[in-house]
Amino acid sequence: MIVFCSFMNINRRINAIFAPVIINSYNMTRTYLKSSIFIVLAGLLTLLASCSNSDNPSDEPLLKGTISSYSAYGAAILDITEADMTKAGFALGDIISITVEDKDEIVMPYFDGYYIASGEYVCVANPNYPGIFFTANNIGLPEELRGLEEHAVTIRMREKGGSLTVQEAMGMRYTNERSDYLGLSDAEYANARAAKDGRIASGVLHRSSSPFSNGSNRAYEVSTYLDDNGVKTVLNLADTEEKMQSYEMPPYSRTLWDGGDVILCPVKTDPTSDDYNTRLIAALKELPSRPIPYVVHCMEGKDRTGYVCALLEGLCGATYDELVSDYLITYYNYYGITPETDSDVCNTLLSLNLNPCLMFYAGVSDEAQLKNVDYAQAFSDYLLSHGMSRQQLDALIQALTGGH
Repeated sequence: MIVFCSFMNINRRINAIFAPVIINSYNMTRTYLKSSIFIVLAGLLTLLASCSNSDNPSDEPLLKGTISSYSAYGAAILDITEADMTKAGFALGDIISITVEDKDEIVMPYFDGYYIASGEYVCVANPNYPGIFFTANNIGLPEELRGLEEHAVTIRMREKGGSLTVQEAMGMRYTNERSDYLGLSDAEYANARAAKDGRIASGVLHRSSSPFSNGSNRAYEVSTYLDDNGVKTVLNLADTEEKMQSYEMPPYSRTLWDGGDVILCPVKTDPTSDDYNTRLIAALKELPSRPIPYVVHCMEGKDRTGYVCALLEGLCGATYDELVSDYLITYYNYYGITPETDSDVCNTLLSLNLNPCLMFYAGVSDEAQLKNVDYAQAFSDYLLSHGMSRQQLDALIQALTGGH
């Protein structure tokens, strides 16, 4: 009570002192308060609008830049780096959209590789390029999206983590250090082995990573494997003659190249394209006229090599399970994964890579049909319908099977 009364007395004294000032300045204060309230309300409305926009995942994050250049394969390279994307809130595995000025918005996944079907759009972060780039996988951008250097580009988020499963399965990394693969033989490290499924004769067909380019530090192991197995003819799916001239080759690889024993068949990783089929059929027509054993290779010996070896093994009667098993050995050699320990990853690899290729070769439209295909018949039909004569087809089968 004593405290309360003291407070009341102090309050009366303050009112007595300041009441005249308050009354005399009332009109001015009222005007000032109205202005202040208006400013505060305007600020609150702006803040609310800002919060509303930031809660909309279709508008944020957002990043703007320009097209700086184009790659030799028709991809638009941006002046935006992977670090810029990360800082803005984008991550590998997100689904984004890219708009080039007044062009239509294009929705695509953001990956660190071409983990998408041929012809579909993808945005890629690759350390070999100065900025991220976008393209239509294997075919490059259409004409209306070329020649647009310095044109403005806007990147928006469309679905956070919408393709993360694919990124995690396909974005695996291997090293080029032999010491990191002490559990593998030199041949396994080189991803070199016999392709022997179906009726292919023993020792006739081999597959490997590149015996010429040592970019992955495996060419010398490959070359030794080819020498040890007496390989006499190389089907090279990666290199042009210009590239071959630039390589410092291991000794046996140099012998094969200088001896004219290399069939150059550089193709992109798209077995459905006309260019791929034209080049491959021409090479396979020539193959039976060359001495055995053969080796098929690209750079890593994974997809282009895997597709062609699957075609040749299937042509000679291999089953779907055999084709899958041979294809996945590569992923054990590079990444240490197996269907038993990494079934989800392996299934993703098959669905994105091998199965679409087999479906095209076999002329089927459903993955579920692949186990029931007669590959010898289906792949014969494929080769015959793409320019190989019956005589040329029989010669190829004869060379691979030794007449069996």
